[in-house]
Amino acid sequence: MKKTLEFFKKIGELKNIQRRGVLFYGFKNADTATDHTFRLAIMAWVFGYGRKLDFAKLVKLALVHDICKVYTGDITPYEGLFPKNKKGGYRVAWRWRRLSLQEKQRRYKEKFRKELRALKKLTSKLPEDIRKDIIESWLDYQKLESHEAKFMEQLDRAENLLEALESWEQDKKFPTLPWWEHADEVIHDKALLDFLEEIEQEEIGKKKAK
Repeated sequence: MKKTLEFFKKIGELKNIQRRGVLFYGFKNADTATDHTFRLAIMAWVFGYGRKLDFAKLVKLALVHDICKVYTGDITPYEGLFPKNKKGGYRVAWRWRRLSLQEKQRRYKEKFRKELRALKKLTSKLPEDIRKDIIESWLDYQKLESHEAKFMEQLDRAENLLEALESWEQDKKFPTLPWWEHADEVIHDKALLDFLEEIEQEEIGKKKAK
């Protein structure tokens, strides 16, 4: 039980890890990994309700998808793309979609290796059955092997976009476009598209009210 206690104390450090995506744009009050995970789990509950999905699996995916960050920190797709002085750096994110497929795959594989290594380290002293369940759930999300994982990927992008909207509400210079682009890449579920439309109307309405 001592090792289990150590595991819970370690994952508690997620509350101190800020999500770096908005930090790149000079926004200081970024959500933490636990902020994101909590809201994502609630979104899984709300949007997953009544669907032909394994609800327990869906919630486990939400809870496990970022726990490796206690060792890796928040690795974004933009690592190494920003100038050191970060002036005007947000424009680099807009060019992310123009990177070659080969370069994107290389970045994904490097991120995957780092995070899997971290997850194995994090769970190494847990009972073997729960350790296996955690790792398999994480791998399912990373490889998008199940319907639940594919739906969770869409939920994750929607939650990210919601965070970007909230950042913009606090700082009108904050650019939401990169988050819209990332959401557009994967979200196709009708309910989530309706949710994105509501986010868009919220942003448009507040811009008109300025």
